[in-house]
Amino acid sequence: MKEFMIFTDGDVDLPSPYDNEIILLPQYYYFDESMVYGDERILSRDEFFKQLRTRRAYTSGVNPALVREKFENILKAGKDILCITVSSGLSGSYDTVYMTALYLKGMYPDQHIEVIDSLSASLASGFLCMDALDMKKQGKSLQETVEEIRKRVHRIDLYFVVDNFKYLVQGGRVSEAVGKIGDILNIKLILTMKDGRIEPYRKNRGMNHALRNIRNIAQSKETARLGAIYVGNKDMFNKCKSLVSSDCEADLNLIVSSHVGPDTTGIAIEWRAYGTADEKA
Repeated sequence: MKEFMIFTDGDVDLPSPYDNEIILLPQYYYFDESMVYGDERILSRDEFFKQLRTRRAYTSGVNPALVREKFENILKAGKDILCITVSSGLSGSYDTVYMTALYLKGMYPDQHIEVIDSLSASLASGFLCMDALDMKKQGKSLQETVEEIRKRVHRIDLYFVVDNFKYLVQGGRVSEAVGKIGDILNIKLILTMKDGRIEPYRKNRGMNHALRNIRNIAQSKETARLGAIYVGNKDMFNKCKSLVSSDCEADLNLIVSSHVGPDTTGIAIEWRAYGTADEKA
């Protein structure tokens, strides 16, 4: 059975030790077009959030030339490829990887490249990568792994609690008028992924109410994996962790962080059986 390597992109988060065993295709972010970060040039989290509080961050997807280079290194070694990407509804990375894979399949007809749209992001997408690596270590073939991961795409959920509307307004997720009203009324928004896109899930009066609803979601049905996500506010993260029994934790990548801001926390869930959030509640 031919060996395969697992790739993901910079919008996907992985806890240790999985982060050292899955190959990352970096995505990019910048405050000024003259200085782009995301590959060899990286900002510390503290410096990133310091700048984010006063400047808007812009993001871009994976570099097609770099994807081709990294894929070819694996194909030339006689190995196959599985790449699990951030939702195509959030980023153009899936399309870039998919088109690169199509091109390379013509050059390497005896090799297999499978690209899966996770329809999610961050640690939720990361759970699919973790599952794939576990299956590989269990001796599953590439096709067996792909078949199972495609089923599990519909068993992952992602929920974020956002403390203020500034970054959602800035990125066009909510209108400026709604943002102002929300901040005045102390409304804290829970965001989720639906059909591959970020959407509001529930409005809450105050942070404690929001975090209790996060706990209720986490406890509503049996989970296969549950992870807590740290962004830039350690107090929020610790409060969230105190309410949910997480199996792991991860730092939210700076690409997604630029859209939700530092005063955010959340959870990723892989359910043992599929169901919508409303069905689980």
